[in-house]
Amino acid sequence: MPVPASRMWRMLFIAGGLLYLAGGFQHPRGSMLDMLRDPVWFRSHFIILIGLVLITMALVIIRRNDTSRSLDRWILLAAIATFLEAIEMAVHSIAMIDADALAAGHSTPTLTTHLMMATTIYPIFGIVMLIFIFKAQREGVLGSPWIGWIGMIGALAHGLVMGLMWLEVPWARVLFPIAAISLSLWYMLAGIWPARERVSSTSVGEAEMPPAIA
Repeated sequence: MPVPASRMWRMLFIAGGLLYLAGGFQHPRGSMLDMLRDPVWFRSHFIILIGLVLITMALVIIRRNDTSRSLDRWILLAAIATFLEAIEMAVHSIAMIDADALAAGHSTPTLTTHLMMATTIYPIFGIVMLIFIFKAQREGVLGSPWIGWIGMIGALAHGLVMGLMWLEVPWARVLFPIAAISLSLWYMLAGIWPARERVSSTSVGEAEMPPAIA
């Protein structure tokens, strides 16, 4: 029996958030060389990658079933930004192949590509998700002001972290776990949060608009 779209996107959001969180908790620590040589590097980032793919799928389903079309553009942008983040995470996952080259002071094409992609894509993803979460909760498409602030903090941290790292701001590293925990919590909470109906005023009174995605 096929799973209704209203349940499918919720399941994908929850699963994606769990994987995002699980991968983030396993992320190795230390210098770049130490992290690349850690056998957990690939596993932690690959888990996050799968989570991002599931979240992208959920956003596509939401866009197809948002009967009001009030957030059509921003749902599409959120799906694209998350997909770009997944592509970056794929390169991120295999950056450990340059560990020996980094130790020897040689060129590190995969690691360098990952860092350049992250510097470009992280801010795009952060800005788009920040606006999307705000608009989605305001329009009643998904989430709520009660949980929206969690996701917006994560999106802001995600958007700022790479720029601050390049500027060598000492405390910038703390934004990585803040982004991972906050965004993953928002995905999971948005997946279980009940939708609310939207009401719009008309010239003859108040008429009920099509319900938000259940």
